Amino acid sequence: MDFMDLVARYNEEYGMVDDDWEKIRTTTILTFVEENGKISSRYNGVPVYRDRDFEKTIFAGETWICSLDKSKLTFYFAKGIQRIDSAFMFELKSEQRDEIVSCIWEKQRRIIEPILEEKYREVAAKNLEQATEETRSKYEAEIKTLKDSIHNLEQKETENKQIIESLHEKLNAKNSDAESQSSKPAGVPELMPFGSASNISVKRSGPDTIISDAFNKSRYFVHLSADHRTIVIRPHEQGNVVCMNNTIVLERLGLISSFNGPYDMVSEYSPLYGGIQIYL
Repeated sequence: MDFMDLVARYNEEYGMVDDDWEKIRTTTILTFVEENGKISSRYNGVPVYRDRDFEKTIFAGETWICSLDKSKLTFYFAKGIQRIDSAFMFELKSEQRDEIVSCIWEKQRRIIEPILEEKYREVAAKNLEQATEETRSKYEAEIKTLKDSIHNLEQKETENKQIIESLHEKLNAKNSDAESQSSKPAGVPELMPFGSASNISVKRSGPDTIISDAFNKSRYFVHLSADHRTIVIRPHEQGNVVCMNNTIVLERLGLISSFNGPYDMVSEYSPLYGGIQIYL
């Protein structure tokens, strides 16, 4: 609503006259400074000095809501109504503060925006850099996880191919044995190829390599005891060790137990663990 429309409305509704609005018309917000030893401000380009009753109340650097007395034609005298400081702002209701801020922003945005941009440019750049770094780290971690998964799948695929080749070799060998055994005289008993469960032979063929006819599965779980004195090997489809041609490679076995040449290892089947127990 225009100010003059507001005046007309209140004059009509409440019986006010134009003189009643005079103090409102001459009320404004001023910031005082000291120049040439005198404390003053300006209103519409006209100098404003403190009223004599407020010379010990209004000081340089302060902002006041003032009523102006233009008893002189060339300058105004200001009477302080309310000093605008932190205490004044804290006493305002939240909606009053929001209205003041909104009004200042709408009317002085062209002045305030460059100041804020200059003041907070470094902060904004730092926040942007931090957000970028966090996003980069997040995606790098996800990429690393995916690469590890791909590597594990590729490694398992290679191992599975080697296992399949080994099984084909064993199948061909068994077929050859079957053909040769078909010519044996009737009544000759079959011999157990791997011996009894209690008599398992395991041979150490290298620093990290062990061989046994009992190693007839493609994957095994290998468990090393806490005192590094025994190893338990048991078959499992998801085992972490691959077996090919009855041979298992145990990485860093040579660091745990020295190797001076091939030898037969002390071993037995363990019903407790469901696998072969080997003594180092």
